[in-house]
Amino acid sequence: MATHDADLQAAVDATSVAHDTDADVDLVQYLREQLAEREIETSDEAWLQRTVEGIKADRNYMIESEPEDYTPVRDR
Repeated sequence: MATHDADLQAAVDATSVAHDTDADVDLVQYLREQLAEREIETSDEAWLQRTVEGIKADRNYMIESEPEDYTPVRDR
């Protein structure tokens, strides 16, 4: 099992909650905002889209990968 940054997963979890409570929310934008709140920046649009699709398919979605341009906190 892969281990990923807890801040990434927290942003995904918050986005999942938003999906559950507001059907009209732009989940990609919401995820970007959640990442920014955790001082995580990414321009990996494919990762954002895959992650949102995962959230839509499974309300308990666990990230399977990190954005291509992501530097984990432990490596910063």
